[in-house]
Amino acid sequence: MEEPKQPVTTNFIIATMKDWVEKKMVIAPSTWIEAAQKLNVLFGDESDKLYDMQQIVAKERVHLIENQEEKNISEVKMRIESFDMYRDMKKQEAKITQIEEFIRIAKIQARLRDNEMSH
Repeated sequence: MEEPKQPVTTNFIIATMKDWVEKKMVIAPSTWIEAAQKLNVLFGDESDKLYDMQQIVAKERVHLIENQEEKNISEVKMRIESFDMYRDMKKQEAKITQIEEFIRIAKIQARLRDNEMSH
């Protein structure tokens, strides 16, 4: 990967790789591995963001339940799912899944490269 002019973040790495894929550029296995290594290092920050969001949503769920005269869990669930924080939490979950899958694919790329070099 080329040296970024901005800080290296998960968003930057994913956006760069996505741009290269959309442009149908050939991405060297070493680039996949380098990107995966960086994503792996930054992964904890993304997990922390998700845990914080989950806690906020859970607190809001408890607040809604406590303030209902008749406990209607279906209504609480529907209200929670309408909140922007819930949407952001779901996006964060998807981002984490994408990072995990990216790292898995990079490992496969590395194995394929090793197999090619040994034959």
